[in-house]
Amino acid sequence: MEDRISTLPSNIIEAILLRLPIADAVRSSVLSSRWRYEWSTIPHLIFDKHSVPSSLHYKLEKIVDQVLLLHSGPIHKFVFDGYAYLEDFAVVNRWITVLSRNNLRELVLRFCPDRLYKLPSTLFFCKGIVILDLHDCEFRLPRVFEGLGNLCTLSLENVVISDNDFVTLISNCPLLEKVAFMDFYGCSRLRFNAPNLRELIIDGLFEDIYLENTPDLAILSVGLDDADDLDDEGDSDNEDVEKEHYNFMTSLNAVLKIENLSLRHNMLEFLAGDGLLDRLPTYNYLKKLHLSCVNFEDTRHIAILQCWFRSTPVLEELTIEADSVDSSNPAASFWEGKERADFRFNQLRYLTVTEILGVGPEMELIEFVLANSPVLETLYIRLDNDVCDEVKIYKQIMRFRRASTRAEIINLD
Repeated sequence: MEDRISTLPSNIIEAILLRLPIADAVRSSVLSSRWRYEWSTIPHLIFDKHSVPSSLHYKLEKIVDQVLLLHSGPIHKFVFDGYAYLEDFAVVNRWITVLSRNNLRELVLRFCPDRLYKLPSTLFFCKGIVILDLHDCEFRLPRVFEGLGNLCTLSLENVVISDNDFVTLISNCPLLEKVAFMDFYGCSRLRFNAPNLRELIIDGLFEDIYLENTPDLAILSVGLDDADDLDDEGDSDNEDVEKEHYNFMTSLNAVLKIENLSLRHNMLEFLAGDGLLDRLPTYNYLKKLHLSCVNFEDTRHIAILQCWFRSTPVLEELTIEADSVDSSNPAASFWEGKERADFRFNQLRYLTVTEILGVGPEMELIEFVLANSPVLETLYIRLDNDVCDEVKIYKQIMRFRRASTRAEIINLD
């Protein structure tokens, strides 16, 4: 009489094996004759530090080779996290060739950051791929590239790719809904022709961003790195990063369905150089706004804040990370002699202000928002580490008038 584990239906066995690390899934072959080859048909193959014991790291590539050799049936998902150093990337080329013939839908590759893997042309003919997550790679599209017609999610980090190849890649993936592009080299003018794009994350050094055709974009997060953070040989193509190219500013007028916007690192400085303030439309869907590196000592940064306040009537969550330092455009106050705006934050529920020094414009902003936010629930505050008299600043904030009787102030320190 067979034991219960041997009589389980195949779909139940597969569900069990998919929840096991690959090493344990292979070991399941000893449970019974019924289970001997069940592992070899699972459609998800994941090789990372969690699925392969540390004692086997030194022969990781041989393990992958053997699993692929013995595997039968489709491979829908393949993950390789190269925490172990690979002697020869040729083995990866061989894996991708195998995967391209097995109905691949999701591919995740991570290697050592200091040694980039040159992607083979075979990868770009995997027509069924839906999710592509590549780290530490070098792109060179084949001369004949017909696109990845089913690709919905693209994540690239620490990659080398030219402007032309980037534009070609994006524009030939018509179903793209999410793109994350971080720590990139070789391209500086990022162009997006992606009519189904819903979420875009960019973090790196660039000259401009052109949202050419992204009518449904709902989530946008952009961080502009400091050119000084790059190696001398890595930033040679970006010496003109501070030149005035403002397609991004023009593009902001076309993403009216945006719901969540985050401008990080040097983005406010990037925006401060143009007459953006007279061109922002009204964002009737924008509920979350995150601005970092806001210099309250700089009139240009303050003007940008005021501009965003005027353009976001349904804002519910506002996060501001201050970075107030001496400026060549010093601000004596948040309003600089102008009449205070007559608008109210009628839907603002959460305000977070961090790295506060207690300078006048910072305090005026907090006072203004508290006095003009009738449904505010919480104000989160964190002072900068260099602040000397914390008690004085907190006492001043606590005395500000609040339009909302429910508003509470929480110290994040």
